[in-house]
Amino acid sequence: MMKFAMGALASAMILAACSPSTAPETPAQTTGPKLFLSQQEQRDCTETGGTVEKRGRLQAEVCVHPFADAGESCTDSSTCDGKCIVKGNSGEGHQVAGTCQADDHLFGCYAEVENGKAVRSICVD
Repeated sequence: MMKFAMGALASAMILAACSPSTAPETPAQTTGPKLFLSQQEQRDCTETGGTVEKRGRLQAEVCVHPFADAGESCTDSSTCDGKCIVKGNSGEGHQVAGTCQADDHLFGCYAEVENGKAVRSICVD
């Protein structure tokens, strides 16, 4: 009798292990960063004058729109389509000559320029 009970228990355990899980599966994409644009997002990007580029440390695809005044000298963001920036870490509060940012996806280390002075230093990766 004991042998039969052990055999039945072992069979039940094997069958339970083979049964499909009732826990819902979650797509891996929802837990991490989005690395690629969909085909529709790529079309929308090019239709609005942008280009799809890989940016940042993860090299994620983003839609990049260039600014018409990219690289022009500036002393304040009010004179640029985007931000007036100085690359690197120039130290906040110092007099600097900035340039208008190239496009709408600014990466790297920079400080904004307001009234000819570096403010809000940041590194974006």
